[in-house]
Amino acid sequence: MQHIDSILAEVKHLNKEEQLTLLEKLVAIIRREQKPADVKLASISGVGSELWRGVDIDKYIETEREW
Repeated sequence: MQHIDSILAEVKHLNKEEQLTLLEKLVAIIRREQKPADVKLASISGVGSELWRGVDIDKYIETEREW
């Protein structure tokens, strides 16, 4: 924590534009380090199925094609 405090003390000496530039660069570094989660299609199987419960799919498709 002491290291962070010393860095913050240095940052306070920067003008607002320099502080914003530093912040943007920090955000860019953090975003690059984030690894997107691997999502397998099988893991989302059935998601939203309750929305289709009781719906006649053939009738729904026919209605959609009419527009």
